[in-house]
Amino acid sequence: MTSQYHPLPGLTATAARFSGSTYGEGVFLILQTALIAAMVLHFSGQRLLTLLFTLLYPAALYVLLAGLTPLHVLWTLQSANVPIIVAAKLIQAVSNFRNGSTGQLSAVTVFLLFAGSLARIFTSVQDTGDTTLIVTFIATSLVNGLLAAQVLYYWNAKPAKPAKKKAGKKAKKSD
Repeated sequence: MTSQYHPLPGLTATAARFSGSTYGEGVFLILQTALIAAMVLHFSGQRLLTLLFTLLYPAALYVLLAGLTPLHVLWTLQSANVPIIVAAKLIQAVSNFRNGSTGQLSAVTVFLLFAGSLARIFTSVQDTGDTTLIVTFIATSLVNGLLAAQVLYYWNAKPAKPAKKKAGKKAKKSD
């Protein structure tokens, strides 16, 4: 889920008291991500973890958003988030390259993420001027652009078939 959405820009923008246009969708995305995470835990049969998550996640958000966490800590978390975002997207890009296909990757989602991250650069420049947020969205736009380019490049490609084992090798017998 980290590669799909990272809530820290919304948290830092909220805590810094930037205008609603800099974090507005972040509130809904945080709720959506929390709901999906809780459902994944619940439907995998991990009821105790589901209960803990549904209790601790809102508590953590409260600590982060209610002014209990110093702003410099939020900015540090935001800065640390950038390499995580880039690494997650690059892992997907490398996987696409190795497979010669984007597989089940949704083209609509990739293009919307790319367009959204480009738009966030503009809104961050206009509304905040904050370098950390701007760099975050530039980095996100670059890796989302890479994935969008791969979607276009591999549009009609069929996934590579796995290599066949050599016929001359015999399997070991169990004793």
